[in-house]
Amino acid sequence: MDFYLRMEAIIHLTRDDVCMLRKITLIESDYYLSYLNINAHNYSSSNFCDGKFLSFMKENFNITKLPYGIKLVDLIISGAKTDELFVKLPVEYFNKWKNYPVLGFNEEDSNSETTSNAKFFNLKMLPIESSNLNDFLHPYDTVLKTPFLNRYKSEHPFALEVKEHANGRKFRPYESYLAYWRSYVIFETVQNCKFIDRYLDSERGIAFFKKTFFCLNEFWVKNYSDTFNRIALYKSFMTRIRLANNTECFTGGEISEFILSHCKSSILDLQSDMTLLLKIHSTWKRKYNTSTITSYVQAIELLKKDIYYLFEWLCYTGMSETEVIEKWSYSENDREMREWSELKGVLDFEELKFSSSFIKYVPHYSKSLEHQIPSCRYTQIYDYLKSFGSFSPWIRGFYDLHKSINNKTHIQLIQSRVIDNLLLISIRTEIVIREIFSSISNEPSPDDLRTIFLGLPKFIQDDISASVFNRISDNANWKLTKLNERSEDIFSKLSSCNTGKNWSNEQKYFFEQIFKFITSRNYFAHHYYKDEELNDQVNSLARDVLVSCLNSLLYISALATQVIAWRKK
Repeated sequence: MDFYLRMEAIIHLTRDDVCMLRKITLIESDYYLSYLNINAHNYSSSNFCDGKFLSFMKENFNITKLPYGIKLVDLIISGAKTDELFVKLPVEYFNKWKNYPVLGFNEEDSNSETTSNAKFFNLKMLPIESSNLNDFLHPYDTVLKTPFLNRYKSEHPFALEVKEHANGRKFRPYESYLAYWRSYVIFETVQNCKFIDRYLDSERGIAFFKKTFFCLNEFWVKNYSDTFNRIALYKSFMTRIRLANNTECFTGGEISEFILSHCKSSILDLQSDMTLLLKIHSTWKRKYNTSTITSYVQAIELLKKDIYYLFEWLCYTGMSETEVIEKWSYSENDREMREWSELKGVLDFEELKFSSSFIKYVPHYSKSLEHQIPSCRYTQIYDYLKSFGSFSPWIRGFYDLHKSINNKTHIQLIQSRVIDNLLLISIRTEIVIREIFSSISNEPSPDDLRTIFLGLPKFIQDDISASVFNRISDNANWKLTKLNERSEDIFSKLSSCNTGKNWSNEQKYFFEQIFKFITSRNYFAHHYYKDEELNDQVNSLARDVLVSCLNSLLYISALATQVIAWRKK
């Protein structure tokens, strides 16, 4: 049994454009994705194979046995191009292995030129520290290529030799290594032969299973092997880099260039690879949706991991995340003609959902802004807002709020979190406004929010908005947002505010929205007496709070983007 270190890593792709966050589980077993051994020497295995390949099959597909007790090693030696490496090991090596087949105990070291390197047949790779990228490749392709791979590499024999150890255990002096993608071939073979042992006798069933396997293997080798071998190399390499105790820092570009050079490939190959993977995803998704074969869920999940790593690699070649997503997105005219799944549907980054949620819902809350801020500008404003780090919690709260209130399940046994999201949105609206102020003023944000509104007219030279900001920060008006009297209607003091006599409807509306936002912010900072009402998603108060925060942010953002545009002229 192999035990591997697992670690969850927060991966950032450092680029000038937005960086979408992802958390990837790293596992040491991925070191071996190009060379998963099957323990071909083990004559008495009760599984269809053993070694690292069995561990991979068990974890990802829960497959440990094949129909009729078929053994993988028999399939391998009966066909062509069925593994990545096949070695014949010295019988003498096994005879000196006292406690065979127990690994790591009582193996006699040998200085024999014939057997000294045979011990590397079941390689254990450890985290390393190195400044040489070559050291993160699999040793069979580097330091062990001559002493192990070239020395023991062999053609498949017509029949496997079986020897007997001094302890009475039988063994076969061979080992076979498969790339991880061979698991897909086994998986598809098993799916195509589902329940075969219930309706075919052993002779016919084994023949049918083998024929299915060889046909699928030939197809995969011919059409997919180059793609998946590149992915195996990249996944293994990046896992070793990320799990290494390494003081060296390699850029994504350096890693990408090195691996592409090593496998003699180009960015065009990677782009073709992505199209191919998305075609496979579409095929498997269709099979899952149109049949009762639920096992495809596991295959699709593993394929998603492959697609993610290829996405990451393409970003390291110089493409932006947005460019990669858009390249494999459907156009409006040919949606039904596509043979492949959309990348954004496979890698469902929340950032993409945040953007679509903002564009979808904001117009419903901001109809009163149509003349001042056309809906076509919402995308521009969203891109501007997401440039501020403080906006991330805001948009998460906005997205989660709509996800929860649009939940259509008939029975919900969870507490409402409307108020949680409103609290987050109101507090973060203030912080985003502070960041906007700092960005256009090139000054640190004052501690007092009122001082920010007093200072905005200095940088946003617009008489209409300046009048609103000056009035909202008027001392008498500002005090009315404090809720010192715990009014039943938290916005009741709005009617007592001193506003401009000749104000336009636009100015009146924005004053009202900013006043309500500041009052909401003060409520969440100091009070709780309206919490029950605010936690009701159909309550008008909750909507007023959300709309005031949103429209205040839209209004100030629109003005700030105008300032930026003016300065560029």
